[in-house]
Amino acid sequence: MASHFRPLWLTAEQDEWDGSWKRNCFKVSKRPDLAADDRVFTSRYVYKLKRDAISCKVLGFKVRLIVQGFKMQQDVNYNDTFSPTPGSTATRTIISIATAKDVELHSVDFTQAFIQADRLPEGVNG
Repeated sequence: MASHFRPLWLTAEQDEWDGSWKRNCFKVSKRPDLAADDRVFTSRYVYKLKRDAISCKVLGFKVRLIVQGFKMQQDVNYNDTFSPTPGSTATRTIISIATAKDVELHSVDFTQAFIQADRLPEGVNG
């Protein structure tokens, strides 16, 4: 990571962290409060530069906090979480159907990864 980009990445990390806390995505638990069968999953940040499609100019720094769900077990905690993001095959299928039926599509770019969390209180911006 180029050192002159460091403050921009740190700001993006902080925005993701603050937004997740504002949306009540986390619950603070102390080890003694966890049940014997509770599983704690690790998380990490994923970094991506947002670029203009034509000029490749950097438009922004995107950081997402993701849960590393590869430790989940079928029939234990596998259905506890889900990814609200469609895969590339589903996206292509939707675009193909819309094109065939001459339907106009719109997209939305959410600012936080955990869009299924509680709504923000009135007057709080994410």
